[in-house]
Amino acid sequence: MLKSKEKKRYLPRVLCLGLIFLFVTQAGSSFAAQGSQMPVFFGKSKDPVDISSDKLDFDQKKHIAIFTGNVVARQAETSLEADTLKVVFAESDQSLREIIATGKEVVIKLQGKKALCRKMYYSAGERKIVLTGNPSLDDGKNIISGEEITFFLDEERSVVKSGQQKRVKTTIFPGQRGGLGLR
Repeated sequence: MLKSKEKKRYLPRVLCLGLIFLFVTQAGSSFAAQGSQMPVFFGKSKDPVDISSDKLDFDQKKHIAIFTGNVVARQAETSLEADTLKVVFAESDQSLREIIATGKEVVIKLQGKKALCRKMYYSAGERKIVLTGNPSLDDGKNIISGEEITFFLDEERSVVKSGQQKRVKTTIFPGQRGGLGLR
């Protein structure tokens, strides 16, 4: 049986490990997740998720984990690089609520495809990803960019919006790799 003082030191470690476990068990299998419970950007859910950063700040009361400084998250063949990675959990059951990656350049790589932006927002409830801050998608030589790129995962569709600063631009090389699909 742990004493009260030992419990206070032990509990944050257990919760931090629980956070990583939740992140791993919720992980999906590509840019477009294949299961309704799984978020995106990571490989098969049984593969381990490795996250490295200069710092991890986990706030139990607010249900938020913030990785800062040279953040690299990898699972199988998928990686995400950012300056900051914020993971928010639901208060009720500690399930994943949202992921926000920000930085000078957020880079998501999967099987030769690459997404670049300054902010990536993933909503588990809406099953949607929004890329902002000069977002672009590269699939080989094929490229699409705009002011905002939104992926509706359950609908297998995306919307690229223009804005005052940037119009939608697409460069497609016919016959090269299966286009810009995010599977």
